[in-house]
Amino acid sequence: MTVTSDDNGRSRIDRERKTAFVSHDWADTDSLTSTIVSTVAALSGSDPTEVERLYDRIDPESLETLFAPTSGPATRNTGQVSFRLDAYTITVHATGDIVVVRAA
Repeated sequence: MTVTSDDNGRSRIDRERKTAFVSHDWADTDSLTSTIVSTVAALSGSDPTEVERLYDRIDPESLETLFAPTSGPATRNTGQVSFRLDAYTITVHATGDIVVVRAA
């Protein structure tokens, strides 16, 4: 997922307020990790390769597994995980919604 400052669908990045609300598309080929790193990079105005390594903060594979859609009729639409990455607090919701806020 390439995150831009435009309001595209349910994604919104506000560089001035240092906040973002994006929705990860589980059907997309990009990983949840990629969505998170792209969002932090967009907010900070940096290249994704310059963002702190996600796996230094949280296990990306476990995060993907925790919230990935199930193969059965049950859905994972409750729960959330929060962690810090660079100067931001990231909250990932089971629905795929991701909130990124500049930490105080």
